[in-house]
Amino acid sequence: MAMPAGIDFERRYAMRRPTWGGAWLIFSLWLVAWMPLPTSAQDTSPYIPASADTVLQHVPPATDPRVRQFEALRQDAAHHPGDAARAVALAKAYVDYGRATGDARYLGRAIAVIDPFMKAVDPPVPVLLLHATVQQSRHAFAASRTELDQVLKRDPGNVQGWLTLATVAMVQGDFSTANKACVHLANTGGDFMGLVCSASLRSLDGHARQAYAMLTLVQDPGPKAPPAIHSWIEGLMADTAARMGDAAAADGHFRQALQFTPGDNFLLADYGEFLLGQGRPREALALVADDPTSDTSFLVRVTAKVMMNAPDAAKDIAQMDARFAAMDQRGDHVFLREEADFRRVAHQDANGALTLARENWKVQRASKDARAYLAAAIATGHPAAASEVIDFIRATGMSDPILDPLVQQATAAAVDSKAKRR
Repeated sequence: MAMPAGIDFERRYAMRRPTWGGAWLIFSLWLVAWMPLPTSAQDTSPYIPASADTVLQHVPPATDPRVRQFEALRQDAAHHPGDAARAVALAKAYVDYGRATGDARYLGRAIAVIDPFMKAVDPPVPVLLLHATVQQSRHAFAASRTELDQVLKRDPGNVQGWLTLATVAMVQGDFSTANKACVHLANTGGDFMGLVCSASLRSLDGHARQAYAMLTLVQDPGPKAPPAIHSWIEGLMADTAARMGDAAAADGHFRQALQFTPGDNFLLADYGEFLLGQGRPREALALVADDPTSDTSFLVRVTAKVMMNAPDAAKDIAQMDARFAAMDQRGDHVFLREEADFRRVAHQDANGALTLARENWKVQRASKDARAYLAAAIATGHPAAASEVIDFIRATGMSDPILDPLVQQATAAAVDSKAKRR
C-alpha cells in the first residue's frame, strides 16, 4: 500500500521533533485504545477466608506517587463538581494506572467519574473522547465509533479523536478508514503521531519492512520524552520486527521496552506471547512469574506450563477455566481470541476453539485473531470453516511468519478436500 497522499513523512519529521506536553496526553489515550481490557476475575460466590491472616488482595501502597496523585485529583474534582476538565484529569489517571497494572477496576472508576457529564445532551468533547476510548478497550467498537464520529464532527481537528478512530479501525481490520484517519492525523496533529499511525497500519497490511523503516525515524524520540514513550516505540518496533520474521530484533526491542517500563502489564503479555510463539516457554514463564493476578499474564503462565508438560499445569488450567467462566458471568469477556487458543492448546478442544475464534472474528480482525481462527479450523479437520479469514487476508495483504504457513496449510487442505469430493 502506498504512503498516504500529500504527506512527506520523512522530510516533515526531520524538520521538527515533537513537544511532549500535548503529545503525552495524546499518547496516553493511544495506549488505552490499543490495550486489551485486563481483568482479575473473581468467583461470584461469597468467599470466607479461613483466618484473619489470609491475604484477600494486594492494594496499591500509599507511597506510590500515582496513588497520591489519585487523592489530589479526587479532592480537586470533588471541590469542583461541575468541572469536566478536572473529572477528565482524574479519569485519565485511573485509566493509565489500570493499563500499567492490569487492574480493570480502574477503567470502571474512570467511567464512573465522567458518567455524570455523559448524561448531558452534548457531553463535552474531552469527556466523550475518553468514554469512546474506554469503550474501545471493552471491545464495544460500534459504540466507540459512534462517539468518535460525534467528537470529530464537533471538533474536526481533534488529534486524539483521529488517533483513536485509526486504532479502532485497525483492530477491526478496516484499513481504509484507518488510512484516512492517519492522513487526517498527520495533517492536523504533526509529524510524530502521524508517522507512528501510518507505520502501525503498514505493519498490519503486509508492509512490515516499510513500517519498520518508518519507525526507525522515531526510535529516539528525544531525551525529554517520558519513559513510556520510549517503551511504546520499542514495543511497536518489536511487533513489527516479529511480522518481518526477524525474531532476534523483536526480542531486543521487547527487552529494551521493558527497560523503560518494567512490570508493564500489556507489554509483559505481548512479550510473553511472542516467547511462546518462538517455542521458549521457560522464558515466558519466568517473564510473568511476578504477575499472577493479571489474567493476561496468567494465561501466558498456564500456556507455558502446558507446553512444558509441567506437573502442576492441570491446576493452573482449572484456575484459568474459572477465570474465563467468571468473565462470562460478569458479561465482560473480551478475551475470546485468547480463550480460543487456550481451548485448543490446553484442552485439545478444536471445536470449542473454533466457536470462540469465529465469535471473536466478528468484532476484531488483527493478525493474532486470524491465526487463532485458522489454527482452530485446521485442528477440527475442516479448514474451509476459516474461508472468510483467508478471503480477508488476501484482500488486505495481512502477513506474518506465523500466519502465512497457516494460510498455506488451510488453503492446501481445502483444495485437497474438494478434490476428494469429486
